[in-house]
Amino acid sequence: YIGIPFCRSRCSYCSFISADASGHLAMLPEYSDAVLREINTYFETVHSSISCLYIGGGTPTVFEDDLFRRFIEGVFRIIDSEDIGEITVEAGRLDTITEHKLRVLKDCGVSRICINPQTLSDRTLAAIDRRHTAEDFLRAYDLALKFGFGTINTDLIAGLPDETIEDFSRSIDTIIGLKPDNITVHTLSK
Repeated sequence: YIGIPFCRSRCSYCSFISADASGHLAMLPEYSDAVLREINTYFETVHSSISCLYIGGGTPTVFEDDLFRRFIEGVFRIIDSEDIGEITVEAGRLDTITEHKLRVLKDCGVSRICINPQTLSDRTLAAIDRRHTAEDFLRAYDLALKFGFGTINTDLIAGLPDETIEDFSRSIDTIIGLKPDNITVHTLSK
């Protein structure tokens, strides 16, 4: 697991250790370098192989495009992606997904991505401070399909503030209709 504990904004429901990167974006290059040094040190001393790699957050796609490429390519200069059965990157925040980042992930051998709208109700998205719309999710999902990732996961959260059963049902029905490889449903636990 490689953790990127930064997001462009903090969702109102979030209980993870993460920072709203809008006030900390200047830290991202230094953080990236530190993580790459730590990974390199680990593999220099342990000499182990891994079968599954998950890059999660926060939001790993929070980096601007060039820094994202430098970070992801740096990871795979240290860790040989050829020997890893599953590589997952959480591209959870739709306000951070770009064609450039998806190309980098695909080129580096990432086999599974997570695109996490949490809900497809624009009213709920605004209420929980997600900085995207349901339409943004559909565009990002379609773009990921075009890149041909082996597995696409989507996350939804049941029980978001002021979201009705009908809102959640519409979200889950829409997601099912897209036929993602995985659907993860979390319950709000705050």
